Amino acid sequence: ALLDAGDPDAVRGHAQYILRQNPALRRSVTDRWARAEKSWSHFDGITRVNDRTRDALASQRLGRRPYSLSALQRFAACPYQFLLGAIYRLQPAEQPHPLQRLDPLTKGSLVHRMQASFFRELERRGALPVTRESVDAALVILDEVVEAVANEYREDLVPAIDRVWREEVGAIARDLRGWARNVSSDGVTWVPRYFEFSFGLPIDDDRDPRSVRDPVTIDNRFLLRGSIDLVDEHRQDGTLRVTDHKTGKDRTTPPLVIGGGAVLQPILYSMVMEQVTGKTVVESRLFFCTSAGGYTVQPAKLDAASRRMGIEALEIVDRALERGELAAAPAEGACAWCD
Repeated sequence: ALLDAGDPDAVRGHAQYILRQNPALRRSVTDRWARAEKSWSHFDGITRVNDRTRDALASQRLGRRPYSLSALQRFAACPYQFLLGAIYRLQPAEQPHPLQRLDPLTKGSLVHRMQASFFRELERRGALPVTRESVDAALVILDEVVEAVANEYREDLVPAIDRVWREEVGAIARDLRGWARNVSSDGVTWVPRYFEFSFGLPIDDDRDPRSVRDPVTIDNRFLLRGSIDLVDEHRQDGTLRVTDHKTGKDRTTPPLVIGGGAVLQPILYSMVMEQVTGKTVVESRLFFCTSAGGYTVQPAKLDAASRRMGIEALEIVDRALERGELAAAPAEGACAWCD
């Protein structure tokens, strides 16, 4: 009502009581006012380098410590989100509660574990690649893997309602059967070689045993770490194809390169594999491997220009750390999904 008054002078000072209620309310009001100003200030995050932040930011540059691509992609959503999550390492507080429905993160972890275990079991039995002729036998193995992995997760998650858990696992199993049939169409040309190939991460039973412990340096400057879902090898010429599995809906806009910095895996994972193996990656793609994603494949354009764009994305983030430009400047709609 005060803001709607016709004469600002007539209501000036009438809201002073808000600043006197308690110190926390006063800070909240003044911070909101400061963030509404047109000029950047420390209320908007880190906006410049000074004597207090210079050394700390220098230690976080991309040549000083390794980053995962998922962390770097936060910068495209909001530099301040990148600061909070990738540098300050803040995360939502865990609130223990009985599991009723699988959240997207847990579901994605479950699907990726099942896919990698499926390929490892096929490799152990000498049954790779999956082809149209062998897919029915492979589906029997897939069902065994799904049951085994689901039982492991069940012990950790302790679902509250057994029927709901069985329904969730059943839906995942149906999605993976559809995914496996899609995989079989490539068996004539591509052979799966690496499953959950990690670099710069601890190597355990969930990682490909051929993983590398050290981070990978890209363009002789930028340290990266992470895990690649699947790498196939061409039957004839030995070139590679990199696949990143997605369990959600396909919201990409073709032609896919780096998605404005929000989709770095296809290009940069390809460069990592070339660095590690010495082989050429000729194809890189996102595979939306569930019914929600329509089993669609989004290939990334893989040429000199796209590789340069991947490097430029890393340069932009590194330059922001150098200059201290990590303000709260979210992309449209980014705040709705920020945790």
